[in-house]
Amino acid sequence: LAEKFPNVFPTYWTLHYKLTRAFLSRTSDHLKILLGSNGKGSDRDRENVTVLLKALQKTILFEKEMTAWLTRDYGTVFMVGKERKSRGAVASGGEYEDRTSAVSNMGDIDEALVGEDNSGLEFDEQGRAVAASSAQGIRIKYERKMKQDKGATTTGDDSFAAARDIMNEKEIKPVSPLLGVASSVFDPYMGPYIKLEEQNMDEQLNESRADDAVDTRGELPVFTSSTALFVYIKNSITRCTVLTQGKTFFALYMAFKDTLRKYASVLEDKFPQALNITGAAIGGININVNVASLPSSFGGRVDSRDSSSGVARVVNIPPGEEVTVCHVIDTCEYCADTVEALEDLIRDKIHEKLKEKIDMSEEQETFHDVTAKGIRVLVSGLEQRIEPALKEISKKDWGSLDVVGEESAYVRSMHDAIAPFVETVQGLIPSSYFRNFCDKFAAAFTSSYYNTLIRQKRISESGTQQLLLDVYNLKTLLLKLPVIEKSKSSTDGSVDLKSPGSTIPPAMYTKMVTKQFAKSELLLKLVGTPPELLIDVFKAQWSGGTAANLQTVMNLKGMNRKEQTAMLESFGLDSETAQRGAAVGSTSSTVTEHVQILQEKGNDVAANLSQMRQKVDDFRKAFR
Repeated sequence: LAEKFPNVFPTYWTLHYKLTRAFLSRTSDHLKILLGSNGKGSDRDRENVTVLLKALQKTILFEKEMTAWLTRDYGTVFMVGKERKSRGAVASGGEYEDRTSAVSNMGDIDEALVGEDNSGLEFDEQGRAVAASSAQGIRIKYERKMKQDKGATTTGDDSFAAARDIMNEKEIKPVSPLLGVASSVFDPYMGPYIKLEEQNMDEQLNESRADDAVDTRGELPVFTSSTALFVYIKNSITRCTVLTQGKTFFALYMAFKDTLRKYASVLEDKFPQALNITGAAIGGININVNVASLPSSFGGRVDSRDSSSGVARVVNIPPGEEVTVCHVIDTCEYCADTVEALEDLIRDKIHEKLKEKIDMSEEQETFHDVTAKGIRVLVSGLEQRIEPALKEISKKDWGSLDVVGEESAYVRSMHDAIAPFVETVQGLIPSSYFRNFCDKFAAAFTSSYYNTLIRQKRISESGTQQLLLDVYNLKTLLLKLPVIEKSKSSTDGSVDLKSPGSTIPPAMYTKMVTKQFAKSELLLKLVGTPPELLIDVFKAQWSGGTAANLQTVMNLKGMNRKEQTAMLESFGLDSETAQRGAAVGSTSSTVTEHVQILQEKGNDVAANLSQMRQKVDDFRKAFR
């Protein structure tokens, strides 16, 4: 154009820019035909991800080269940032002017005037772009400078030159960027690229199901599969934003959300499987009523229960598997924190009109839900560890005990089961989650212990004194759980209940444990109270106590039907109700004994099923 019509077109007309933009607009129309799935002209390689990405890269590079050429050779000024919005500039051939515009993405036009290797660009006589730092680029720059110097010394028609200078002195108005005029056409057709990214992430998820490798370099030990997944996501963002920050990037963001939810399910599957304990009517006794007496917690050992069928779900953690549960909790904590940072990163890079649609709070909650379930699994597993000790309480004849000694053997068994488990958990999960674990287990344990006591057939006065001593020792054990620490001087791996810093447990935890054990202590004190003082002491000490509570105490004292009837009448019941209640109470201990036997058999079956399932899992892993 300059050779055929020298000094004809004023600079402020930006004719070269307009011709280039028209060429890109026509190119965008042609690309729509090639990429379209219906109609004639569709390219057979439009579903080929490699070809698609290569075409997009070349289109963006061409737009960059033309931008650099117009800026350097013709002084074209491009609008950037707020200037473009205030002028209402709209690019042809795209939904957004800068949907894939590097100018909009980077915020500086100068950053767009670079080649693939981030070096400056020069253009030869045929318009081909070359790196400014190369030998050819240096030669082109030198020759152009020589021509400019020669042209400055050439004289021409003075009047024509004066007119030309006046025309060229007019201000050159900024024009809309070229970046995105043609390349933005690809955005609606990038489905194959998104599918490829999803496929790669799904492959990582499948590998993570069997991968239990742990990265211990950070603050918390987490599965290496989690860090690898987020590294892939970060690299995927980098790959995509180089090409587009519009609809394609938003579609990739949706793929990230789906992948993260799937990964949360992968982590959840690493928990030991729950077992169902189903009640049944045997020998005229409906043991569904005693499912409630199973150890329970805030979603702990009893993960869920169907009140209509009496089905309780319990989790038995094999020895050492509590470490895996803790790693799941730590990984979920890491993922929840990283998801928040990922959301900020995506919102910062995506197109302005899509920023308000970025929200990953649901994915964060998904990881928090798995964390909460992990705490419940730990509580359930620890309750299963002390189940044999609770059975020892029921097997002992407390009605014939006449000597009070040191703590009972079941207390030492509970200590040996609880202390190592809690010490392991304390060393692996965050302090806030460990405190939550202690709260839930303490509530579950005290409830289980109380239910075990009220199922006894009879407790003598000496038996109540022994059990009160046991309650004191168990309360001391539980009060020290939040400050537990492994003994550093121990050579046999034993665990001491002492604090690494403070020996004082949290005040709220102490209050809760004390309150929970107070119920068992009151029950045992009432059982040891002489019959003639029972009603007065019961009314004075058991606030809100009912006739059913009183009857429980009388059953544990071994009182017969006549004695119970008299007591219930003294408590305030009418004669008929008292007699009916005493008749039920006198047989309730026998019923409870039968139910307890059946329940113990059910627990044994559950434990055997857990062992069988573990063996099957080990067998499967051996062939992977």
